[in-house]
Amino acid sequence: MSKEVYLIGEIRTNNFTDKNLFEKIGSLWSKTNDHEHNIENDMKYGIYHQYESNYRGDYTLAIATETPVSNEKFVIPDQEYAVFECLQDEHSIGETWKKIWQLEEEKKLNRKYSLDFEKYYPDGKVEIHIAIL
Repeated sequence: MSKEVYLIGEIRTNNFTDKNLFEKIGSLWSKTNDHEHNIENDMKYGIYHQYESNYRGDYTLAIATETPVSNEKFVIPDQEYAVFECLQDEHSIGETWKKIWQLEEEKKLNRKYSLDFEKYYPDGKVEIHIAIL
């Protein structure tokens, strides 16, 4: 079943060529700490979409929440996902993404490149959902 969430903001970037990658992503995520919206203990989503090609190409990263903080809704489609669990820290998330890319390079993960997302639980757990064929 598809999931409707509310958009906080989004950026266009590239993991390998954008010199300001970490600043852009950090600035975008800082919007979730905005006390005006009171979403600190809410489910948050990092949504990867509008892929130029594969994981080496440009993509759009959107940040969303289940709390209605804007009029802009984003629909996470119901499709088949491979799910990877990690902890909510930069190192753990980064290492999990490297593992995903490695699995793809080894032809053990057949990515769809439609829409992928990270689901951030209030308890610090993160699930990375990768759309697969």
